[in-house]
Amino acid sequence: MREPVKRLELYEAIKRDIANGLYRPGEFLPNELELAKKYAYARNTVRPALAMLEDDKIIELLKGKGRRIGPLGVRKTATHITFLLPCADLLSETSPFISTQMTRRMLKGVSQVAFEYGCRVEAVPVSPTNNDHDINWNTLDFVNADSRLVVNGYWYRDLFPMLSKRGCRVAFVENQAPDFNIYKDFIKEWFVLSMDRLNAMETAVKFLTERGCRRIALAHNYIAEKDHPVLDGYKSGLAKCGLRYAAWLDTLAANDKTIGGIIAGFYKKNKFDALLLDPDLIFMMRMRHSVNHCLGLPENVKIMATREVSSNQMLFPSLSSMDFPYEEIGRIAAQHLLEDKFRPEQQIFSSRVIERESTMLAAEQLSL
Repeated sequence: MREPVKRLELYEAIKRDIANGLYRPGEFLPNELELAKKYAYARNTVRPALAMLEDDKIIELLKGKGRRIGPLGVRKTATHITFLLPCADLLSETSPFISTQMTRRMLKGVSQVAFEYGCRVEAVPVSPTNNDHDINWNTLDFVNADSRLVVNGYWYRDLFPMLSKRGCRVAFVENQAPDFNIYKDFIKEWFVLSMDRLNAMETAVKFLTERGCRRIALAHNYIAEKDHPVLDGYKSGLAKCGLRYAAWLDTLAANDKTIGGIIAGFYKKNKFDALLLDPDLIFMMRMRHSVNHCLGLPENVKIMATREVSSNQMLFPSLSSMDFPYEEIGRIAAQHLLEDKFRPEQQIFSSRVIERESTMLAAEQLSL
């Protein structure tokens, strides 16, 4: 066998043993003679193989002490990371789902880390109809204890028993929905990335209060549910800001033809000066005038979206919003899945305010 081939084989053998934990970061390798005996290579093959490991920063030579495993050792390379999707067209340019935008940003973060680790990402749709109870289980036959999956939300709850039974690594993204306690026995086995929506709503109320608003209302889907973080955060935000006014509306039954009248009626009854609004409600409307006009609101009512979507900045006035770091969430999910030892734990993510015209004072709008 040619010498270059031998040294490459030995390089790969030592690198593999480091990755498998035989030699741990911070420990010293055996000396050259011991390595030659252990791996059955001549000493003049061991030295250049070690030089290759030094060049790759896998080990470091400390004069008078020996060769030490570097602080990162060798990353184990996973075959792939699987990013679950509800349906095949979720990422389509024409997708009607606002969640598409968040998913794309998260998938971008996952892909960035996967590229650094030299592994691939595959997006796997699990339902032919985007129905959370209509799962094509055959698409998940590949899932086993070596699988690494990113699961975004409780839409996939029917999959939880199967994922738990097969013992795969799961990075689970959740938004403080009441479902957390229902499925906690599954979730405790996973790495959970939680978006702190309760705090986001408190921050939004505080921001509007600082802009001079005193009668802040909320219109949002699903808030009739018990312990909903958006409604709870809205209420606690009002309390922290010393505001007694409160008015909220669950808009789940609204559609593109009725939402304008529903919001107009909500205002007529409650006379608010600011509205925290689910962007799903704006997304379904065809805007031919200002947002305020289309919703039957006076132009001086400040509007703020509870989530950041691309349409927020294209409207008139452009909508301020609360935004979560979806790309960062994707990156951290991937990094955790690719670590040598998987650790079930929870990490909480805060939001930030993106201010645009819809919450600016008149003087600030004129200066734009």
